[in-house]
Amino acid sequence: MVKDLYKRYGDKAVLRGVSFEVEKGKVKVIMGPSGTGKTTLLKCIDMLVKPDSGKIWLEDLELTDPRIDVSEARRKIGFVFQEFNLFHHLTAIKNVMIGLTKVKKLPRGEARAIAERSLLKVHIDRELWDKYPAQLSGGQKQRVAIARALAMEPMIMLYDEPTSALDPQLTREVLEVIKELAEDGMTSLIVTHEVGFASEVADEIMIMIDGRIVERGDPRSIIYDPRREETRKFFNKIMKIGDELR
Repeated sequence: MVKDLYKRYGDKAVLRGVSFEVEKGKVKVIMGPSGTGKTTLLKCIDMLVKPDSGKIWLEDLELTDPRIDVSEARRKIGFVFQEFNLFHHLTAIKNVMIGLTKVKKLPRGEARAIAERSLLKVHIDRELWDKYPAQLSGGQKQRVAIARALAMEPMIMLYDEPTSALDPQLTREVLEVIKELAEDGMTSLIVTHEVGFASEVADEIMIMIDGRIVERGDPRSIIYDPRREETRKFFNKIMKIGDELR
């Protein structure tokens, strides 16, 4: 749960009273124009950025409590970034294993078994496990990044525009994996501009503009019958861009 979250960078108010709740096993999608605070919101939830005020809970654990062990709490959150953030000097499987051995302190054999299951779950076949990131496609790299987060057994997965760096074919590969995980019951909070994907996977879509959640609801009503003019303009713009790219 996020309650009344505020964040400023200098004179710019990036988050202005953001509040919402993600129920266990549900998928929420955040959409809105670029530069409106969506990435900052995810980073606050993962405690990579400290909010100025407001509270964040992960079930009964208050992440904004100053007494909390941030490193311990962050283990419960999976974060998939736009740019993969893989270690270039490590193979695919070692990228997945590293959090298990360094953070969870698991024996290498146990860590490898978990990593193998995680890679198979995101459809990274065995012949790719010993490849380095430079030898993988963008879609494969992002699926390895998802496997790395998944291997830590998070309570929630955060995705920050996970397909923004990919071409349409690789985008579909990654979105299918995220959809499968959501259908398996993974609690997820996803920032994306992929309207079709959002309509398929989301239990609720929230529209964020100028640091606020301005509208929320089920995908069909938000996309095709929004109440607010700024939401209508946003979808008209991104759907027009999508048509131009086809």
